[in-house]
Amino acid sequence: MKKESRSWWAPTLVFALVVPFTLQAGADDDLKPVASVEGITEYRLENGLQVLLFPDRSKQTVTVNATYFVGSRHEGRGEKGMAHLLEHMVFKGTPSNPDIWKALEDHGARFNGTTWVDRTNYYETLPTTDPANLEWALRMEADRMVNSNIAQEDLSKEFSVVRNEFEMGENNPTGILMQRMMSAAYLWHNYGDSTIGNRSDIERVPATSLKKFYKKYYQPDNAMLVVAGDFDPAPTLALIRECFGAIPKPERKLEGTYTVEPVQDGARHVELRRVGDVAACGSAYHISSASHADYPALDVIENILTHQPSGRLYKALVESGMSASVFGVAFGWRDPGLALHMASVRLDSPIEPVMAKMNEIIEGFASTPVTDAEVNRAKNRLLKNIELSMKNSGRIGVQFSEWAAAGDWRLFFLHRDRLESLTTEQVQRVATKYFKPSNRTSGIFHPTRDADRTTVPQAPNVLALVRDFKGKEALSEGEAFEATPENIERRVKRETLPGGIKLALLPKETRGDSVSATLTLRFGSERDIKGRKTALGLVPQMLMRGSEKHSYQQIQDKLDELKASVNIYGGGGMTGAKGSVNASIRTDREHLPAVIDLVGELLRHPTFPTDEFEIVKKEGLAGLEEQLSDPRALGFTSVLRRMNPRSADDVRYIPTVEESVELLKNVDVEDVRNIHKDLYGASNATVTVVGDFDEAAVTAAIKRALGNWKSPKPFRRIVNECATDVDGSIEIIQTPDKKMALVACVSNVPLRDDAPDYPAMHLADYILGASAKSRLLNRLRHKEGLSYGASSAFIADSEDEYALFMSMGICAPQNADKAYAAMIDEIKKLVNDGVGVEELEESKASFAMQVKNRLANDASVARMLNDGLHHGRTMQFYKDMYEKIANLSQDEIRQAMQKHIQPDRLIGVKAGDLQIKAVD
Repeated sequence: MKKESRSWWAPTLVFALVVPFTLQAGADDDLKPVASVEGITEYRLENGLQVLLFPDRSKQTVTVNATYFVGSRHEGRGEKGMAHLLEHMVFKGTPSNPDIWKALEDHGARFNGTTWVDRTNYYETLPTTDPANLEWALRMEADRMVNSNIAQEDLSKEFSVVRNEFEMGENNPTGILMQRMMSAAYLWHNYGDSTIGNRSDIERVPATSLKKFYKKYYQPDNAMLVVAGDFDPAPTLALIRECFGAIPKPERKLEGTYTVEPVQDGARHVELRRVGDVAACGSAYHISSASHADYPALDVIENILTHQPSGRLYKALVESGMSASVFGVAFGWRDPGLALHMASVRLDSPIEPVMAKMNEIIEGFASTPVTDAEVNRAKNRLLKNIELSMKNSGRIGVQFSEWAAAGDWRLFFLHRDRLESLTTEQVQRVATKYFKPSNRTSGIFHPTRDADRTTVPQAPNVLALVRDFKGKEALSEGEAFEATPENIERRVKRETLPGGIKLALLPKETRGDSVSATLTLRFGSERDIKGRKTALGLVPQMLMRGSEKHSYQQIQDKLDELKASVNIYGGGGMTGAKGSVNASIRTDREHLPAVIDLVGELLRHPTFPTDEFEIVKKEGLAGLEEQLSDPRALGFTSVLRRMNPRSADDVRYIPTVEESVELLKNVDVEDVRNIHKDLYGASNATVTVVGDFDEAAVTAAIKRALGNWKSPKPFRRIVNECATDVDGSIEIIQTPDKKMALVACVSNVPLRDDAPDYPAMHLADYILGASAKSRLLNRLRHKEGLSYGASSAFIADSEDEYALFMSMGICAPQNADKAYAAMIDEIKKLVNDGVGVEELEESKASFAMQVKNRLANDASVARMLNDGLHHGRTMQFYKDMYEKIANLSQDEIRQAMQKHIQPDRLIGVKAGDLQIKAVD
């Protein structure tokens, strides 16, 4: 469930009225740490609440994460999906805080609520430039822990939203196959039940039953509170005790779940027949709990099997051409979990040989043992990801939810240390123990004369495992830097290097010496790209598949060694017609120069291996063919084609899905090699670096990697011309047997992002559908229960007078007409009636909070600075724009909307199984 919102209230009064305050002033003195590991400290309140504090002053944000140890594992008969439904309902408010969704948005929060098998959690990340934000979040979480309304009126609206979310999953045959396999793998344990629940239970559960479930599990003795980020521990701990300590420990005693899944006594088989365009198969095996000593080896084995390009399944199935893709996961839960592997296969290839080969590879460790190289590679990758996550206090605070639900938050560190000490012999033992036919649930059944069964060990005593655990030295802290446009601009350093590369550096101390960088190459002209767009789009995907010095696998190993995350992707305008490529980098101070050297090698000297090209092509074709019956893909393609009418030979032409399939089929590896040779170069490159780095070393690395790389042809940007003479229309697209529909409408607007009307249009879009308390979301989801998600977007070019206005919603097919009508009605109201004074002021305040969150993100700032280098802008541009938005009047917004949006000329679409009739 995705959410985000604000509002200020008087929570002290709430607790005075609802729960008696039992603590005495000064009682905080006896609140001692229970445990402390690597900068994270645990406390326990007298009512049982577990509190983790993780201070990190390097970012001006703080994350508050409340975890309740209740998930689908705890649901009884008739309660399937109740934990997830309750997650939705807790956002509906309390008597003293009636609109939590809106309140979160008003405080500039990025937030979400999620439900899984062992836990439910709610988190919000807020800017700390407003010191009241943290106190508000803590009081709000304490309030909704025990005072949520759970009213029948709200439930009557929300259950259809949850049902819509359920139907979204029903449109994914691979996801349904996974669920069927899990259901077959677990005969009795609730891990075999879908977290989203049973449709009839979702639709029929009364609010009284849901409230009993809520009062049973949403209590301080069944919860963990994590505060991570920019805060002062001592006063924060005192505030937590004030807010949460006033909640009495309940008299009821929670009993743990006691179902033990019996040993599987033979292979099980599942078949699923549904409409779709890509076949799939899978295998699943019972494994240990996350706390068991075998689990780190299982984590490593999943990497050995499925990671590309070294994975055994990847090599046997994808590189051979048998399968389009593979993936796997070892679910680490409180009770014994499941290792799951899936493969997708295009319809022109048989599925049975893929299934047979998959089982042969997974169950072949006895004859083909794991190697030291495989184990070390997987360990390096997993440990790198753990180290990167530790440098993001907000994210790690949320990750503790999973490990705490598995037994204790310290398992995160214990798992890391177990990984570090893991040997090849241990991995081999675990591989042969769990991965055998009698423990398999798949699409094929293998009877056996002699039973060969696996007894999965139960979860150990976690407290005994972690009682004396100390962990490692905590990561270095960063500086307290207030990320405003003015402060960023005062510190940033810009220069143009010999050869034309534009460079912007923003040095600052960060947690764990982390650093983010963005690199963009711009090349070619309309003439150079004409007829070659498909090949041009494949180049970024191939750049990390092999260079003159490194193979695909060696590149991945090198990035793990350098503790770096690198993503190379194609850029371009809204039509995807502009020639550019971007590289985003995340690493640390020590390794950044070497990472830049590697990225330069990948950009300049790719080899475009033929075998890797065939893999990329197959993956692309499988993805496109899956869109042939997908309502969202077909709907968006329809409106974008109609708003941007072009001849097929125009570089701005948007092909149909069928045309994209044919275009991709007709591209070969030489086309990709030639367009890289003809166009790629660094004469028009921009590079930005934000974080902890050595300025001289980084500048030298950029010069070394790209400085003498001249572009073969001059860069001439492709102009986006705005078609303003397109008549409004609605297209109906039928997608049989798809239980989710798309409704959407778009309009062209001849406007640049520096135009006088842009701030008004930007804020109008925020009010309409770009925020979590938007009009569209409030109408379609909260009030009428028609849609799981509804939103809008206003995207303006920085060089051409070309902007796109779009609104959309997803819904059940039978609700498509109502959802579309409600969406159009909200657009008309905004155009004709404008915005009220209170709504305008609240929207400007919450928008300003979102801006602070954006500026506190180093990767986001790196992208802003990168765009500024290309467009000749400094952070003054953003400062001016934000100030204009803050000073907007009602008349300015109404006049801008009336000038640029004509509701009767909107280009609309309804896509789905629209033959399903609406039922009152």
